Amino acid sequence: MKKLLQSLFILLFVATTAMAQTRTITGTVSSKEDGLPLPGVSVKVKGTNVGVSTGANGKYSINVPARATALEFSSIGFVSQSINLGASRTINVVLVADSKVLDEVVVQGAYGIKTTSRAASANTQTITGETLNTVRGTNINNALAGKVAGVQVRSQSAAALGRNTQVRLRGASGFGLGSGALYVVDGTILPNADDLNLDDIEDVSVLQGPAAAAILGSQASAGAILITTKKGKKLDGTGISLNLGATFENTYILPNYQNSYAGGNASDLIQYNWQPGQPVEWQALDGKYYHNYSDDSSWGPKMVGQEYIPWYAWYPGTAYSFKTASLTPQPDNARDFFRTGVTLNNSVTFSNAGERYNIKMTYGNQSTQGLLPESSLKKNTL
Repeated sequence: MKKLLQSLFILLFVATTAMAQTRTITGTVSSKEDGLPLPGVSVKVKGTNVGVSTGANGKYSINVPARATALEFSSIGFVSQSINLGASRTINVVLVADSKVLDEVVVQGAYGIKTTSRAASANTQTITGETLNTVRGTNINNALAGKVAGVQVRSQSAAALGRNTQVRLRGASGFGLGSGALYVVDGTILPNADDLNLDDIEDVSVLQGPAAAAILGSQASAGAILITTKKGKKLDGTGISLNLGATFENTYILPNYQNSYAGGNASDLIQYNWQPGQPVEWQALDGKYYHNYSDDSSWGPKMVGQEYIPWYAWYPGTAYSFKTASLTPQPDNARDFFRTGVTLNNSVTFSNAGERYNIKMTYGNQSTQGLLPESSLKKNTL
């Protein structure tokens, strides 16, 4: 009987010691974005297999060994956190959403309606504003080129400044050139989106096929481009962002001009003989030779450096008036006509948000020096 009591005392002492080596930690896990509790968050003792999950109210309770140093909190779509254990028995944690995690693509439907990619009945492709504006562009149509399958961007020459471009999603119909896509910006239909600042775009959804047209009606028979703009976000302070960009361009491919024969259709130069009644200044050109200016072809005399009268020598008021020149090939005259194009694309954004307000304002400035001499374009957006 005495041995039995001793055994029971030893077991009670061991159990008491084991309980003293663990403690219970409780707390609540919530989201930083909206402050709501997060259910199903994994709470694990670092370096062990001991773990629990938060309940529907975001609360948890876990028995922590005495040797434990930290708790790990993780959930899909949120940044994992590791919290060191102190003397406190209550640990509340706020998880931050992980912007890099995308479990299911959200598709912007007609007039601002959002749905998931599984529920979409149309051929829909969505790209983010960051992907769209990796290389800072001047308009959304050119930015879409090469980023969305099946999109034809009918852009203008880089030398043609300020002209509208067009996007075709379903090709041409009949004998016409096809109609362009319908643009819907935050639920509002616009005739085009060339003047939209790319820094204001959150994401773009491109809808193709008959099902897409059914969402927006017959006006979207050629497809639709649905654009969602950025909104102000709640920050600890005032949010100011500055985006700067510079693009340089030069002519790359030009027509293959022949540079062996002068203009006209006669193989020989024509001699000029001054006659009374003609401008007195032309007497300086008497007896000189010129090629046929009246024929717009390039089968005149072969250019070997002979003296001739260029067309501009007949006109007064320049340094070349009434002077001859050497008839030599000019293989780079077309390329030398163009200059280096420079586009400066800058914007500054102010944004903030609170419980009862949401504000975002962007000023964008585009300044373009065109490829053609004396051509330029300036655009301001607010």
